[in-house]
Amino acid sequence: MSQEIIILLAVLLLFFTLTGIQVLLKMKSNGLATALGPRDSIPFPPPGIEGRIHRAIDNLRESLHFFTPLILLTAILGISNEATVLGAQIYLVARIFHAPLYLWGIPGLRTAAYGLGTVGMLVIAWGLLN
Repeated sequence: MSQEIIILLAVLLLFFTLTGIQVLLKMKSNGLATALGPRDSIPFPPPGIEGRIHRAIDNLRESLHFFTPLILLTAILGISNEATVLGAQIYLVARIFHAPLYLWGIPGLRTAAYGLGTVGMLVIAWGLLN
């Protein structure tokens, strides 16, 4: 298994972890019965940290629409080089920092982490083209 695929699995583990935290926060603030039900009485988007984790997950999901095909292309084309590995590593580290920065509501650093993740994807694309 290539390093890029391993990093993709790590990003998906981060996605799964954030979703689990979201469920726990929802259960804590709304009660188990409401969280297990249709959630019609929960405001959307939820306020505070629940809303921020929801938006952080959405942001990660949206970036995965670009990251995943890039990583799959490395596997399909059999291209794994310093650029593709470095780009995937940059993306993973950026997304690991992005999530808590989003949850803590730190706007400038959160945006920088997002931008760094985008740079990581551009590095992967560069590695695929060279």
